[in-house]
Amino acid sequence: MSDFHQSILTKANAAIAQGDNEWFLSFCTEDTEWTYVGD
Repeated sequence: MSDFHQSILTKANAAIAQGDNEWFLSFCTEDTEWTYVGD
């Protein structure tokens, strides 16, 4: 994974942890696929 992509994922995780879902969702597109692992 490139440093750029790692940076975006790190920021996205921080945004979600702080409840800023809108910031995270701004990076998602209509064809985003979610894969859930575990419970």
